[in-house]
Amino acid sequence: MYEFYAPTKILFGDGCLAEAASQLKEMNSTKVLIVTGRSKTASSQGFKDLCLGLDSSGIHYVHFGEVGADPDTAIVDKGTEVYKAQRCNAIIGFGGGSPIDCAKGIAASVAEDRPIRDFVGTGLAFTKPVPPLVAIPTTAGTGTEVTNAAVFTVVDESGHRSKKGTSSQYYFPRLAIVDPVLHISMPPPLTAATGMDALTHAIEAYVSCFSTPISDMYCLESIRLIGRSLRAACHISKGAEDEDIQSRRDMALAATLAGVALSQAGLGMVHGFAHPVGALAGLPHGLANAIILPFVMQSLIPDAAERLSDIGKALTAKDNISPEESVRAICQLGHDIGIPENLESAGVPPVYFDDILSDALSYRRRKASPRAFVDAELRELLELIYHGVPQQ
Repeated sequence: MYEFYAPTKILFGDGCLAEAASQLKEMNSTKVLIVTGRSKTASSQGFKDLCLGLDSSGIHYVHFGEVGADPDTAIVDKGTEVYKAQRCNAIIGFGGGSPIDCAKGIAASVAEDRPIRDFVGTGLAFTKPVPPLVAIPTTAGTGTEVTNAAVFTVVDESGHRSKKGTSSQYYFPRLAIVDPVLHISMPPPLTAATGMDALTHAIEAYVSCFSTPISDMYCLESIRLIGRSLRAACHISKGAEDEDIQSRRDMALAATLAGVALSQAGLGMVHGFAHPVGALAGLPHGLANAIILPFVMQSLIPDAAERLSDIGKALTAKDNISPEESVRAICQLGHDIGIPENLESAGVPPVYFDDILSDALSYRRRKASPRAFVDAELRELLELIYHGVPQQ
């Protein structure tokens, strides 16, 4: 017996951003908090178009643009205060995974009337439906526009930073507007990192102990699209508005499909290592996943060989491929789009080793891994991730 629950309505296609205002009207939304990052996303043409559409429809909005990478709980609290003070009745997360996750945290805090910190890493469950929540991704990576999860940085009294995931049925956005046109301006390094983030989601969900036949469909199609289009998306020219942007469409869809899958099947030890690497060393999440992925895949060969072969077939469109060849295909993809070969070459100082390991050992989704790693094996694996290269 298995369950599939993916309630988010998805609008997908070039220019579908134009539907945002009418969709919000259907939700009886009259004043919207728009959550963005501090980057140039908030000055983009897409953001301007969103605001113009709301204006023309008579929907008021307030812009909260203070979200950084891996938002900490204090930023969520600040956004919650703005939402309440401005008497908003809907929320839009516009941007990459961080602003959309922050929007989820604000929505949950508003519904529960409690700080988000009460729920992060504590086991306390969300119990109340959130205000209308709309996710508009401008990157093709996290898939958070359709997931039941959000990740926040927790800073303890000593200043130690850790990334903690939370999940709830109430985190599913009511609507995801996935417009590939919004992704055209992504620079190659961001395209590469976010694309590998999506690939990691699809692969980890596919090999997860909690995978289902339905989640498998989403995973394999996501992997197929990424294998077909990530390289091209990373090299798309600046004049892509007038060119065929099929690679952007493929990557936008792949990220969303992988998001659906991870909400059903969960993730694994790639994320178990990537979260502390990001929290402690500041390495972007997608880049951390991209570096760690082939090492973890290689370690899973004795326990998930058939599934790893399936992944290689989907990625390369070859009929027969061994699990070892699948790992090599992932390594080649990473090499082709500029992913460093290990954490050391990415500039992650060895001083963080013990803290990264400690955090990974307590990863809440560790049981989803098809290999029941003992602690000593995870230490050895982290040493490889730091200094080694996957076996060729």
